[in-house]
Amino acid sequence: MVKKTPTTAEAVALLEEVARLMSLKGENVFKVRAFEKAAGLLAGREDLAERASAGTLTELDGIGKGIAEVLTEFLLTGESKIKREIEESLPEGLLELTQIPGLGPKKALQLIEELEIRSARELEYACKENRLLKIKGFGPKLQEKILESIRFLQSTAGQARLDQVLPYSEALSTAMSKKLKSRVELTGAIRRRREVIESIDLLVEAPRSEIQSDRTPSSKILKRASEALVDAKSEWTGAAPAVAITMSFSSPESWGFELARTTASPEHWSALGNPESSVADTEVEFYRSLRLPYIEPLMRETGEEVRLARTGALAEVLLPQQIQGVFHLHTTRSDGANTLEEMVVAARDRGYRYLGVSDHSQSAFYAQGLKEDALKEQEKELRKVQEKYPDIRIFWGIESDILADGSLDYSESVLRRFDFVIASIHSRFQMDRDTMTERMIQAIRNPRTRFIGHLTGRLLLGRKGYDLDMERVIREAAKYDVAIEINAHPQRLDIDWRFGPQLRAAGTKVSVNPDAHEVAGFEDTIYGAWMAQKALLPGSVVVNSWTTEQVESWLRRK
Repeated sequence: MVKKTPTTAEAVALLEEVARLMSLKGENVFKVRAFEKAAGLLAGREDLAERASAGTLTELDGIGKGIAEVLTEFLLTGESKIKREIEESLPEGLLELTQIPGLGPKKALQLIEELEIRSARELEYACKENRLLKIKGFGPKLQEKILESIRFLQSTAGQARLDQVLPYSEALSTAMSKKLKSRVELTGAIRRRREVIESIDLLVEAPRSEIQSDRTPSSKILKRASEALVDAKSEWTGAAPAVAITMSFSSPESWGFELARTTASPEHWSALGNPESSVADTEVEFYRSLRLPYIEPLMRETGEEVRLARTGALAEVLLPQQIQGVFHLHTTRSDGANTLEEMVVAARDRGYRYLGVSDHSQSAFYAQGLKEDALKEQEKELRKVQEKYPDIRIFWGIESDILADGSLDYSESVLRRFDFVIASIHSRFQMDRDTMTERMIQAIRNPRTRFIGHLTGRLLLGRKGYDLDMERVIREAAKYDVAIEINAHPQRLDIDWRFGPQLRAAGTKVSVNPDAHEVAGFEDTIYGAWMAQKALLPGSVVVNSWTTEQVESWLRRK
């Protein structure tokens, strides 16, 4: 079987992983940053394999001889010697232990050296036995925090993020369809675009004679489908997500019904009246038989969408193509990989009419946040780029850290210079619910705040969001005309789409923002648009579905 060339995304992921491993090993920080920067610069390129074959990778900015050699080996062979060597050189257990949120390399090494702990399960047992309290620097609070993190990871075992599963699952369904010469479609949670996936569900078409009345496939078709699945999996060159794979079967005559049934959440199916069977070649026919308009798969979650469909209100829900521009993006002035001009050109090429640049503020030392002198330089740069590209409106903003007391980290005189301010929390996550809520509300009430970024700070399958009185925060945002961000980065997707009813009831504005740190980050916008659709948000409340003139008018009001 022909081995497939690794994709650009896989090559970028390799560079990011090598950078992480180097950091764990204690390599020179500049060497680590070189790999991180190269990953950002290469994201989205389509010529890496050709350049690797031709030996021209070093012609690209930021790609030195060493990184080019790593990439060439991986792109041509699918292997990485440096990754393997670093992994083998690290103390046993360090990789696993540093996957635990809140446990850095230094603390992990302490555990390995002083307690000979080399796995998460051993660490869990040690926490329960209070053994960490005997080590310098480990107190009761840290021990409890580590134990809580381990339990969180255990609760998410066998799951993967949507962005990790979607390319793999699409490749499987396409390959299986070709091998079986019949329809194979994704269904279930992944077709509904749930942000976290537990299984890849496939619907396979089969002759009616091969399916029993209880939907059980014959041994013949089950064997063929299973073999096709094995072959499809063997053709995948990237890392396969550790989730289950299930198959259902349908005759051509019932395809529309079965695709709808296997896609639906229990709540959606119940709202439809739990239909038992239907002869429907397409889902459009199926919904028409129920006197309903077609309901998009990703909306089929809570059952509320059925009621909205009956009243015609579902037609008001945001469509991805309605997004006319984006806010929340970073450039090389803070922790981005591309210049302002490169980001502007990329946005313009995507057809956006405007974009809002928002590098990190001065408190974000970890992300090279901008001091006041740097702001002056950026403002001059922005004016020049705006003159060069008059066909796209550039809004100048900042992602300002929300400090512990809810204030923002520039003076009023500085904040008023920006077209907009995104207020975000990046530190002090452990505050109690009441204190964190008050902190957030103070930021919302600041007259310069226009957006709240990644509201709960969650990292999917990595970190829980901090505790907030969400209904109160949503109401306050509506009261002060502040937009809550749907952070479209697939590791965040924050605010959770499940707060759609509260957002709609309060009339809170929302903005779908990619939190892009490189040109390729614009691609993440679709994930945020999907979440807005799952929340059943009308396009009218999504700020970046508005025209440039409408956005300008809204921003001027503060």
